[in-house]
Amino acid sequence: MADSDETKTGSRYDDIIQAAINVFSRTNYDNATTAMIASEAGIAEGTTFRYFKSKKELFLACYKYVERVLIERYVVIYEETKGEPVEYLHAVARSYLEFLRENPNMRKFLAFVLNNSFDPDFLSELDSFVGLNVRAVESMLKKAIRQGDLDKGFDAKAAAWLFVGGYFTMILMDELGAPEIDDPHFADRLIDLVFK
Repeated sequence: MADSDETKTGSRYDDIIQAAINVFSRTNYDNATTAMIASEAGIAEGTTFRYFKSKKELFLACYKYVERVLIERYVVIYEETKGEPVEYLHAVARSYLEFLRENPNMRKFLAFVLNNSFDPDFLSELDSFVGLNVRAVESMLKKAIRQGDLDKGFDAKAAAWLFVGGYFTMILMDELGAPEIDDPHFADRLIDLVFK
């Protein structure tokens, strides 16, 4: 039944995803159970399996959900900063930091994915999302080079990897309670280092 298209959307689906993210972030993948997730979502455990075949499928759907939330934010920023690639990247960094602060359970969930890349399915999702981000950032940096905002010798590929790696740096800093992360200008300063 989990293959049905109508089970891939809707408020119940989103409730299960949110509950799963909360449970995974409080425990971890191995200790989380579908019974715990169902309880968090306020549904019977069997209902979970109407939407997802397995805990792993649910976990991967959670990751895709977080990706979608982030991409939606980035699309809005792109529309607001068209033609200004450097400003776009600064705004993305600020938005990502805001996202981490506003969504501590999603932050913990992302940290878990990074720490469990030994699982080929988790690694595949991480690789896909990071690759998408690196390509998008590299494209924006190349645009900035063409517009004269960055030097022609600027290494867009290396900078794109540093930029995307900054996502994980911010997760780590927030997890560890680094006081610098509370500075509203921190994301801009971090990104400025990438542009040097």
